[in-house]
Amino acid sequence: MTVSVFRFGLCCLTLLLGLQGAAAIAAQPAESLLPATTKGFVSVPDIGVLRDRWNETQLGQLMVDEKMKPFVEDLKRQLQSKMNRADTQLGLSWSDLESVAGGDVCLALAQPWDVEAEAKAIEAYVAKAVAAAKAKNKSEEEIAEISRDASAEAEAEQKKLRSQQRAMVVLVDTTGKADEAETLRDKIAAEFAKRQATKSVQTILDVSTDVYTVAAKDDQPERHAYIAIHQDQLIAADHAEVLHHILSQFDAPAGQSLAAVPAFRNAMDKSQAAFGETAPHLRWFVEPFGYTEIARAYDQGRRRRGTDMLYVLANQGFDAIQGVGGYVLLSEDEFEIIHRTFVYAPAVERAAGDDSSEKYRLAARMMDFPNSSLLTPPKWVPRELASYLSFNWNVQKAFYASETIVNEIAGDEVFRDVLESIKTDPNGPQIDIEKELVAYLGSRATMITDYREPISPKSERMLFAIDVTDPAAVMNTVNRAMESDPAAKKRSFKDHVIWEILNEDPHEVPTLHLDNPGGFGFDGFDTEEPEVEEEEEKPMIPNSAVTVAYGHLIIASHVDYIVDILQKREAGDQLAEAADHELVQQALEKLGAGNDSFNFFARTDETVRVTYEMMKQGRMPESESMLGKTLNRIFEPEEEGTLREQQIDGGELPDFDVARRYLGPGGFFVRTTEAGWDIVGCLLTKDSK
Repeated sequence: MTVSVFRFGLCCLTLLLGLQGAAAIAAQPAESLLPATTKGFVSVPDIGVLRDRWNETQLGQLMVDEKMKPFVEDLKRQLQSKMNRADTQLGLSWSDLESVAGGDVCLALAQPWDVEAEAKAIEAYVAKAVAAAKAKNKSEEEIAEISRDASAEAEAEQKKLRSQQRAMVVLVDTTGKADEAETLRDKIAAEFAKRQATKSVQTILDVSTDVYTVAAKDDQPERHAYIAIHQDQLIAADHAEVLHHILSQFDAPAGQSLAAVPAFRNAMDKSQAAFGETAPHLRWFVEPFGYTEIARAYDQGRRRRGTDMLYVLANQGFDAIQGVGGYVLLSEDEFEIIHRTFVYAPAVERAAGDDSSEKYRLAARMMDFPNSSLLTPPKWVPRELASYLSFNWNVQKAFYASETIVNEIAGDEVFRDVLESIKTDPNGPQIDIEKELVAYLGSRATMITDYREPISPKSERMLFAIDVTDPAAVMNTVNRAMESDPAAKKRSFKDHVIWEILNEDPHEVPTLHLDNPGGFGFDGFDTEEPEVEEEEEKPMIPNSAVTVAYGHLIIASHVDYIVDILQKREAGDQLAEAADHELVQQALEKLGAGNDSFNFFARTDETVRVTYEMMKQGRMPESESMLGKTLNRIFEPEEEGTLREQQIDGGELPDFDVARRYLGPGGFFVRTTEAGWDIVGCLLTKDSK
């Protein structure tokens, strides 16, 4: 079985849309049964209410629109096929749970691991290395070095072993559904019999447990599934120790449960406090690093080629993010959806003698997003766009904090060398990046997106801007940098100079150019010029464009986006004056917005338009939109240079105007706290007034 972040999301979607049943309060909350090593968790407290509320939303109505019916039926078929493949580990499909759910339904992914055993293994390894060194009469200095090296080796080995651990768990409250649960148990037995699995019955903590073993085949290892029913809970797991832990929690809770994990507890408590007496329709939690390791383990260790960014980010202090989770509410008052999320990332604990005042360590120090009440759209942001994001950011601090992560990715101490090369190399721009650019960067960043028609893989446009304290000085720096870059083309519009960085070959994989940088870092990459025949057309869309305007350094994916932004705005042609933007801001203020670090607004119909059309055309793998690129990374083909297959057939989709009328505006705000970040968002109906 393979499990990925995307497939876990599909499981969540199935829980949202595919199950219904009577509501009941579970005798034991799932989080009190699951182990503390749980890294992914989604729970539906009341499936019947969830289904009813979903059907009340415009998104739910979209799914039952007659014109959408052919696509929806095909989508269900495709999702069911994917779910069946994902659920081979436990011998049941999500649709099987419909008849047995009497209360909470929970899916979890855990990473079984004994921390105490790990510590003992490291200690034993180091002791053995030190004993060998002493036997050879090594000096105290040599022994100390050997001890450090042995400790590092042992820790690396233990980390590798831990990353290979994974377990899937399904917990279903079967209150009032005892007969149905036994029927499902028989169905599971029949399903495993078809797979020629061997069955045994074991008694685990006085609970009769069906154990199925599927023999190893091809590249699949031997698999096990454990099915038990105890105290109105159907428990399905693929790991014996995890099942043992769950059963032990019923009568003698050991405290080592998910409920006791600080990241989970903080996310749930903060969400509950915000919702008050209102019960959530869905709860979820993810520990990002552990969850990614589990997903890889189920994919038999497969990861993207090249630098392993998971471990780079962990090494660079981003593991300060210990968990993310929250509540989701559907069709509540004027809201289609309300979500409250908490990112738990408390300040790192410093070792004795470490007097650093920094909240985080190494590159993670760039996560400095101060709160303020001034995140309204600047006047230059146009009324017509797909999405708007603005946030406060200590950019100068982020620049210097990036040194360690740049060096780790490069595998050498290159950060300072590159800056020095840009400053002194006679063949380069000879710019002092720190004094002539970084020193002028402000503390607020803005990103906007839209698209241009006709819809194509390159339609989505993105523009990023950061305020600067001396626009003239920054423009001078840009000019000097671009003049020495053979890939840059100078353009003029009104009183502005725009530099267009041409992408000669969109299929060429960029590589970091360190010895003789042609630019000073707008994209930080350079490519070799390909050999092409004269008649071959240039790419229609440039790689990027840059200018300074409205007191901002502006970088865009398309030069024409900058030109559009530089056009004179007519009265009322600012986003801040748009009625739907104002409605979303009022809704967010009702939810508590006002002194925040991030503010986001989106016209959902416009944000999904390119994806919808690409899916309908069967060209999603070609899409250069943010979502398209993300999916391409997730579903990267094994063979380099090949295009991935589209995962969902959109050929039955109707014209986009059918879907547009169901997709309203939405947004979210983020507030920086001492222990992390609160994220609160909503989606409104299309006809909100």
